[in-house]
Amino acid sequence: MHHKSLQQVRRGAMEYVEHADTRPEPISIARRRELLGEDAESMTDQDIEDIRRHAETMACIVVEMYQEQSRFPE
Repeated sequence: MHHKSLQQVRRGAMEYVEHADTRPEPISIARRRELLGEDAESMTDQDIEDIRRHAETMACIVVEMYQEQSRFPE
């Protein structure tokens, strides 16, 4: 289950703004292995971590590309 922690910032008299912690909970190596299936059986924990890091980088690039395209539609 994903939980979001809320942080309240006081602004002026009795005005509050809530900010959600948008960082996802980390996924364990065991869960990553489960998600990768049979392919993960011969991999080391470092291999699994490298795949996670690569996937995160690729996701960030795709989001940035989408944001750029949304900013300047053709």
